[in-house]
Amino acid sequence: MVTTYVFGLLYYAATGIYFFYDSYIPIAVFLGMHLLFTDPSTSPRTELGRLIFGALYGLSTVALYAALGHMGLPTFYDKLLQVPILNLSIKLIDRGVRSVPRPPSRQRNLAYMSVWAAVFAAMSAAQGVGDSHPGQWLPFWQRACAEGRAYACPYYERVVLDDCDRGSRWACGELQRPPGVASARPTLGDYPIVLRGSKGPIRDVSRAGLEALACRERWPGACDPPP
Repeated sequence: MVTTYVFGLLYYAATGIYFFYDSYIPIAVFLGMHLLFTDPSTSPRTELGRLIFGALYGLSTVALYAALGHMGLPTFYDKLLQVPILNLSIKLIDRGVRSVPRPPSRQRNLAYMSVWAAVFAAMSAAQGVGDSHPGQWLPFWQRACAEGRAYACPYYERVVLDDCDRGSRWACGELQRPPGVASARPTLGDYPIVLRGSKGPIRDVSRAGLEALACRERWPGACDPPP
């Protein structure tokens, strides 16, 4: 988990966009990590071996995501294809670290749980996990595309196309906007579609709720006071 998160931070620092687009750690990867590590049959028995195992899973997920995306294949399998290989390497990892498995103890388990809780809380506060990641919202990708960030424009256009298919007139007009022409501002009728980002339908569709959400997502002009 930490390996994938740190890679995401470094990637953002180098490119100005997010590697997984709408999250530092996709929820499916997050769940996969915990299911693998908590099952004794799918993780090394040594403590150092588990750390190496986790780092290998995180790095292999990143590598597979990039490779599958480059080949035009579904990136969903980035969290699955490496699992059989990692499972077969458990004994090799344990032998490589030359560490003797320790019997479980309450004190050590409590220490691990405390460290995990602290790391999870820190990552949540830094938007490493959760539903407030900036990459979920269109304004981030709109700005990144305007700045010429690599891969930003294709992703932005794909999301806008999805919003157009859902019935947003603004999104359909955005797809036809000539280069060099400023983007129009979405209307209140577009907000329930374009503000949802990569998540499900918006619950609060009142005018005040939609305008507040548009401001939080940093849509141009959304935070301006009414005339």
